[in-house]
Amino acid sequence: MTTFITTPIFYASGDPHTGHAYSGIIADIVHRFRQLCGEETILITGTDEHGQKIAATAQAHNTDVATFVEDKAADFAALWPQLAVQPDVIIRTTQTEHKAHVSKVWQTLAGKGDIYPGTYAGQYCVACEQYYPARELDGDCCPVHKKPVTTVEEASYLFRLEHYRQRLLDYYQSHPSLITPSHFQDAIIEQLKSGPLESLSVSRVNNAWGIRVPNDSNHTIYVWIDALFSYITAIQLSGHNSAAIAGAVHVLGKDILKFHALYWPAFLLALGLPLPEKLVVHGWWTIEGEKIAKSNPATAVNPGVFSEQLTADGLRYALVRQKPLSRDGNLALDELKAAINADLANNLANLVKRNNTLVLKHFQGELAATTKNQLDDECGQLLASCGQQIEQVIRAYRQYELYQVTLTLKQILDQLNTFFHQRAPWLLGKGQDEQHVASTCFVVSNLLRHVALCYAPITPQLAVNILAEQGVDLTTAVLRSDIELHSVSINGAGSHFQRLH
Repeated sequence: MTTFITTPIFYASGDPHTGHAYSGIIADIVHRFRQLCGEETILITGTDEHGQKIAATAQAHNTDVATFVEDKAADFAALWPQLAVQPDVIIRTTQTEHKAHVSKVWQTLAGKGDIYPGTYAGQYCVACEQYYPARELDGDCCPVHKKPVTTVEEASYLFRLEHYRQRLLDYYQSHPSLITPSHFQDAIIEQLKSGPLESLSVSRVNNAWGIRVPNDSNHTIYVWIDALFSYITAIQLSGHNSAAIAGAVHVLGKDILKFHALYWPAFLLALGLPLPEKLVVHGWWTIEGEKIAKSNPATAVNPGVFSEQLTADGLRYALVRQKPLSRDGNLALDELKAAINADLANNLANLVKRNNTLVLKHFQGELAATTKNQLDDECGQLLASCGQQIEQVIRAYRQYELYQVTLTLKQILDQLNTFFHQRAPWLLGKGQDEQHVASTCFVVSNLLRHVALCYAPITPQLAVNILAEQGVDLTTAVLRSDIELHSVSINGAGSHFQRLH
């Protein structure tokens, strides 16, 4: 079965920022991990290019709206190579295939009576393009953008969300780990229990930039149906049918949880489609305590700048190393550099170079597999301990606990560096015999191969370089929890990660 790892479908009203990069990096890490375990996965990202805000922003820039979204979509597409993110499908909501798909979805839902004409009134944030109930407002301001909301009443087509509340509640209660971290699922369950759900406004009037409602050209289809169904359009473009959404793992920020955990599954239930495999919800990054957002210029730092300063591997590592997925974190460049230097440059790359240098110098780069038959108890203890920790790393990946992955890998490297230092293999002929040194380098080489594979989803280029010096091709390697001791063949001792200044 193919798994579809998705980023959010990013709103193309401005330049990409670090919040977008964070979602993309997490999705790419999950994608690479599953591929490394031998699974078939497809990584999907894309841009949501319709709506009132985009049309207004284009007008403010004295730009034709079609040209505006073309440029913004190109900006997002250009971001991913800078972050070593490799999407298989980039979907755009302005694509002909998507517009045809969404029109068909609308007609099906309307034909079932789930969509009906009416009016909708509420407190509306133009920046979010979303209505907010009074309980969610910060005074009279949007809770995300901190800007005053507007009271809006207009004609709208509505979706009967309440019709699916009980089925959603039953589904979440019978699938207790569908949303991770679990407290987000608990919050959704409480909302479903709390009472009737208002019908959802799914169209807009006075907005020409969007997909027209079939048989009513005064309305355009709103983001809930337009953007969310681009996941299925992308799946279809990859050669699979709509039911393959059952294999989707959606990576998303906590601010769009309700859309993915209430609206999206309700639409799918209405169409008789299965629900996604998983929702992986992450917190926000802030700069000086302010949420990173396109609408807040003080936080709109292009992630490509961070990538240039930290390297793509460094940025990817730092963002998952600095905080658990569900928590918010503040971006401080000095703290990111410190973590990268300590863990990647010092603990990992430096040990690889020192060990490989000794194998090349004293053993012509070769240590036979039979070395494993002469290992002492200290080597055996290290292998057993690191083996258990590698199992913990794989388990943490499976549970989307990427922060825990980095902590456990750091513990493994701390052990390896202590072992290497205490056994002092560089003293061959100066107090250390050849078998002692051979055993040390043999064990360290084998464990570093496993460690590099564990790092590969997070720091792909660093892993490629380390593994290449052992003659291992990452594209054909498979990550396993058991440690297999192989012969060692070292062909280089490069400096794989330079300290950041």
